[in-house]
Amino acid sequence: GAGETDDIAWCADRAVSLEASVPGWGFDPANTRFQRDTTIDAGNVGELELAWAFGLPEVATVRSHPVITGDTVFVAAVSGPVFALDRDLGCVKWRYASETPLRTPLTLGRTGERDALFLGDVATFVHAVDAATGELLWKRRVGLFDASMLTAGVAQHGAKLFVPVSAMGVALATNPEYECCKSHGAVRALDAATGEPLWTTRMTPPAEKTYESSVGTQMWGPSGAAVWTTPTIDARRGRIYVGTGENTSTPATELSDAIVALDMETGAIAWSFQGTRDDAFNMACTSGTARQNCPDPPGPDFDFGMSPMLVRRTDGKEILVAGQKSGVVWALDPDDEGAVLWSTRVGKGSALGGIHWGMATDGRYAYAPNADRDAVIVDVNPERAPAPGMYALDLITGEVVWSVPSPDDACAGRRRCFAAFSAAPAAIPGVVFSGGLDGHMRAWAAEDGRVLWDFDTTEVTETSNGVPGRGGAIDGPGPVIAGGMLFTNSGYAPFGQMPGNLLLAFGVR
Repeated sequence: GAGETDDIAWCADRAVSLEASVPGWGFDPANTRFQRDTTIDAGNVGELELAWAFGLPEVATVRSHPVITGDTVFVAAVSGPVFALDRDLGCVKWRYASETPLRTPLTLGRTGERDALFLGDVATFVHAVDAATGELLWKRRVGLFDASMLTAGVAQHGAKLFVPVSAMGVALATNPEYECCKSHGAVRALDAATGEPLWTTRMTPPAEKTYESSVGTQMWGPSGAAVWTTPTIDARRGRIYVGTGENTSTPATELSDAIVALDMETGAIAWSFQGTRDDAFNMACTSGTARQNCPDPPGPDFDFGMSPMLVRRTDGKEILVAGQKSGVVWALDPDDEGAVLWSTRVGKGSALGGIHWGMATDGRYAYAPNADRDAVIVDVNPERAPAPGMYALDLITGEVVWSVPSPDDACAGRRRCFAAFSAAPAAIPGVVFSGGLDGHMRAWAAEDGRVLWDFDTTEVTETSNGVPGRGGAIDGPGPVIAGGMLFTNSGYAPFGQMPGNLLLAFGVR
């Protein structure tokens, strides 16, 4: 796989600046996905044009959230390689080859005295890679079960790394002979210099035998409450915040579909807020023939799939804001054990969102892309029609200030195309960006939702590295803005969506 790139244009200058513009998933420790440091604005965003496209080898899905420094873009391919690319040209400065497929966003931090990229693979190893050279510094397995997996990015504070652990029992349950389910979500703290585990906080108690399924398979529970989200750092309160998923078997527990606050030093749970109770679901519930492992009754699968945003409002108060796959946006008080300040429903919700991968905020509004994709397992809002689109909410009142429906004309005549916003968005002063499952990257005016720019990434095929390229659905990681450039993935094949393998870079002409 990685050998395909041996004949491409390596950069003449392979020096790497390590002053971070965007060090990781949320752009900042508070996961606001807001970028102040940019020359793009509402006046010139319409002049963005494609600068280069990089083809990731042997993939149909682009999962990696790029990290940006002064002159370098770091991006990983699911197939294993990590690339350091010249920010202006898209040529390669170094390549690191993981022996196992990669799953998580990248995070730029420090291990001991060295700048390092942290990322996770399908075998639940965290890799620490020298950001200047691509050399592996250390590698540590953090999974707790055979069915553990890594999905979200690592967060760093001081000498500690916080690693969210998710679980794939939700998918393994489609096999009627699989004893569902013993795995659960967790957060693990590691020593950044060595990868040595410091503490582990599990999101359910150990699973015990519960009942036998209709085909005689032993069932287990509780399980699930996977942590799909990059932890949010609250240095002032000494806490981190994560969102959790549903339980994958009965009994349901209090930490599923929840926002959980953990003590940074010890991992002790300070408080938790549950958005949806009694949500026990796995993918057996979506099968026409192999439903034996589906919990009874099945839940709606309403995870918190996004990192909570810690944001200071214009009135000076700090709040936590998180959107849920139920289509509800919640504002919680970090000074009052997560008490609800307001909640606003913007969508019907579904197993694929509602609010799926993220939101962004500029301190005045929260920007919520709503998917409302057609994967409604249990219809808890039968009276409500799907309402995919972008929503801007006032952070003080929770009121919807403006909303823009997903344009459905972009999918005319296209297979695997969906008029919905599922990926995480991003905001800069005056502008909010969001990629669609229709393959378009769009910019709206932050004040009123006017479309300022619209680019169809599915039409891009030329690449700077000669790897055959195609654009597709934009899902999971959202756009990244740094300096005068915008970067976006294009291609996300799961859930019947359009495949692709591109990282695209745009600049103002």
